Amino acid sequence: MPAATVIGSGVIGLSSALILQRAGYRVQILTRELPLQTTSVAAGAAWSGSELEGQSRSWAAVTLQHFFKLAAEPASGVTLQRMREVYAHSVADPWYRDLLPFFERISAQDLQPGLVDGYVMDVPMVAPPLYLAYLRDQFLAGGGTLEQRDVSSLAALQAEASLLINCSGVGARELARDPRVYPMRGQTMLIDAPNITLGYMNHERVDHIFPRSDGVLIGGIKRDDDWNRQLDADDSADIIARTSKIEPGIAQARALRQFVGLRPGRDQVRLEAEQLSESCRVIHNYGHGSVGYTLSWGCAEDVLALAKTTEE
Repeated sequence: MPAATVIGSGVIGLSSALILQRAGYRVQILTRELPLQTTSVAAGAAWSGSELEGQSRSWAAVTLQHFFKLAAEPASGVTLQRMREVYAHSVADPWYRDLLPFFERISAQDLQPGLVDGYVMDVPMVAPPLYLAYLRDQFLAGGGTLEQRDVSSLAALQAEASLLINCSGVGARELARDPRVYPMRGQTMLIDAPNITLGYMNHERVDHIFPRSDGVLIGGIKRDDDWNRQLDADDSADIIARTSKIEPGIAQARALRQFVGLRPGRDQVRLEAEQLSESCRVIHNYGHGSVGYTLSWGCAEDVLALAKTTEE
């Protein structure tokens, strides 16, 4: 049985580990932060393909099919959610229109002042605390091992593993010595607002309202090169003020939890194999920015393809 060591237990690491495990690999995960402590738990985690180009579209399309299947499993934390996506300028139909079970344009009279275009669609919505725990439990039930360990360098693992999968997120800046990786600070809030059933996203303003199975997530912010992982009260107040203009009930809703995370920014995803030594190879899978969930399963399948190539 071939073996692999995955570094990182966010959504990218867990997806990669499960794909490898299901293909017959003996997999261990080494992670500085446990799954429910990673940046992935702070994500809004709606499947969102509008800003994608090139290979990322293929990865997103593969992930979409995985999420459709997971939405049929109540324990997964994945649901199908009706979502509005709006713009301050005219947009063409998105590339994924025909992949969705429901899609229609929003009429001009139904758009808020200042908005010019948009559509309503049914897309997968992930509740990260539930979903990450689900993936973790699936992995452990399949015989995988998960060890909390701070990996200081890839070279330090060469003696104990022949195949490494580097899913270290923003940590890849140091671990892979990759200066193209940078943090994209995000902050979100989960509220108790069961009456809000229609989602909303304006990516240009980072205004998001995501009804999920664990509450309604509102957000957010996106600040490049900001390493601060502490909650900012001013950001929380700004998020509430902005989203309340879209859904007035938000201002009175009870806050359930707040999150801060550092998205792993990069000019493009790094998904490639590298020979560390004669006896050890690493497959890098990081740099997914704010679309880690959207790309997760597609990237994991390519990790498996690269892993099989290394065996030849």
